[in-house]
Amino acid sequence: MSLLQPQAMMMTTLLFFIISSITMNTEVLAQNQSPVNQSHAGTIDLEIRGVSAFVPEGRNIYSITGEVFNNNTFPFNSVQVSATLYDKNDQVVGVGSGFTSPSGIPPGLKAPFKIDIFGTEIKGGIDAINNSTLQVAGDLQVQLFQ
Repeated sequence: MSLLQPQAMMMTTLLFFIISSITMNTEVLAQNQSPVNQSHAGTIDLEIRGVSAFVPEGRNIYSITGEVFNNNTFPFNSVQVSATLYDKNDQVVGVGSGFTSPSGIPPGLKAPFKIDIFGTEIKGGIDAINNSTLQVAGDLQVQLFQ
């Protein structure tokens, strides 16, 4: 086997990636409204900020609002925030998710999100909620060659 054969295969693969547009999925975790997972570059690409959780008066809904900031140099599409609700024993009692509005976030900008979880979907009802975690995911749109 010649050394040229693996090099030619690597060049073909490299050219494919340069010519095509790359979509990557990035996820950042947040617990108690603070991001804890970072990308390989050491920066948080999608950062959850200004989180507020509340029960609107007279409603059996647990609402979580906030903003997602795009800390990357490329836009993200289909940005979705997911919530996991826990009771005092750290058992999952509910989950919910929502997209940012708009669902795409250009570099250096932010978009708000809102997650509504109905009390009937929460094991033990709204009063059972003691803690929550948030996770944000989006499709990173990198155009390498135009």
